[in-house]
Amino acid sequence: MRRQIPVVLSAVREIAPIGDSGDSSVAANQADIPASGSKLQPVSPRAWRALWVASLATVLVGFNSTATNIALDDIQRGFTGASAADIGWGVAGFFIGTAAFLPLAGRLADRIGRKRIFQLGLLLFAVSAFFSATAGTVITLNLSRVLQAFAGAAILPSSLALVLPLFPESRRTSAVGLWSAAGPLGAGIAPGVAALILDAAGWRMVYMVSAPVALLMFWAGQSVLKELPTPPDQQKLDIVGAAAGTLAIAAVVTAIMQGRVWGYSSAMTVAVAAVGIGAFVLFISNSFRHPEPLLNLHLFRRRGVMVSNLVNFMVGITSQSIWIVWPLFMKNVWNFTTLQVGLGVTLGPLAAGPSTLIFSRLADRIGSIGLCRLGTALQVFAVTWHLSMLGTEINFWTDFAPGIMLYGFGWGMSIPLLNGVALQWVEEKYYGETNGLFSTLRYASAAIGTAAVFAILTTNSGAEALPYYDRILGFFLVASALGAIAMWIPIGRPSITETK
Repeated sequence: MRRQIPVVLSAVREIAPIGDSGDSSVAANQADIPASGSKLQPVSPRAWRALWVASLATVLVGFNSTATNIALDDIQRGFTGASAADIGWGVAGFFIGTAAFLPLAGRLADRIGRKRIFQLGLLLFAVSAFFSATAGTVITLNLSRVLQAFAGAAILPSSLALVLPLFPESRRTSAVGLWSAAGPLGAGIAPGVAALILDAAGWRMVYMVSAPVALLMFWAGQSVLKELPTPPDQQKLDIVGAAAGTLAIAAVVTAIMQGRVWGYSSAMTVAVAAVGIGAFVLFISNSFRHPEPLLNLHLFRRRGVMVSNLVNFMVGITSQSIWIVWPLFMKNVWNFTTLQVGLGVTLGPLAAGPSTLIFSRLADRIGSIGLCRLGTALQVFAVTWHLSMLGTEINFWTDFAPGIMLYGFGWGMSIPLLNGVALQWVEEKYYGETNGLFSTLRYASAAIGTAAVFAILTTNSGAEALPYYDRILGFFLVASALGAIAMWIPIGRPSITETK
């Protein structure tokens, strides 16, 4: 109930297992039972206003995760001697920084206030947008993008934590689904909007436009959002976990992206990859030992949390990084203009938007599991469509449009609901930690997918580039298929046991 919250990133306690192994025989669709039956409780106007503000802020973060994709060639031409990989680090750096800082931002929000961190993130976002737009070198641009990632990471966990307590239990699937969809939908809309801006004012304005929007959102947040109480008796921050997690993601992505330059069997690539693996092992072991780790890995003992995050990670490899591949293909193989590219990729979010709205509400009544299974399967089919149909001959409406629209429709049917599936398996006091885990894995997978794009797509122009596009689409197909298959792992009925 609303009076029993706030949603907090509380100290880690031992999470009870979901039951004995015999529970696995329970049909997975039993988890589809809505929390409060078929009767939906009313939602206050204040809750909808808060969700609106929080969702628009996540749209801003999502927009900046992919707006650059439409302008990669223009940015490269703007810096003498810059390579595609140099520019690619601005994209990958955003995902790395977001994934690395998300858990720490959630902990800081608990300590000093969720609204305060949310508002601070918006101010920092405006500053970083200005720095990105005025960058004089590639290094300055990429560092500004990392700063923007830190700002986005501050916005994401605090925004949902401020909103969810305002919604009754029977409507939280809708709230989580709409909030979860806002950022990726912003990412989907970004190339089309960026194309219009790029065509009219150049690539620097693609970044600059976010500064006044962030300040406007700061003003809205001041008047609409209310601070939540911070939990008492908090443990020390997990500094070791923060450092190890950041190093793990950065090293793995570096090995993938720079391996094409150094050689994947070279001593440098192997050493960097080994550092990443070692840092990851340290992060895992530290997370189980620390009294309040950045990521509560004990939550993976809940089967619904484990399965939804496995699907989230595998599908996330494709769902953000494919927005780099689509514009590059249309621009460099089909020779579309920037405006044509932007309008073409907009078909994806045009399909995903209504799909998200319809199925997030439908999930409140019939449950999420079946919708997630169908949606992930549609994404696999969409990637298969592009892998088999795209070639040098331009057939936009028969070869490209069906695939991107089907992908958007399937995405809206499934991915925004996955976070809600995980939340069904935890007590309210773990909502913040569960959401932080979900978002962190999504951005980590996006960083890996982005690195794979720049590692595999070494040639992206002309007919000779087709084998390289086939390889990256094949990689996306495998990742998406593994995610869709994981969605069929039986999770049984949500088993929530009050922890000590």
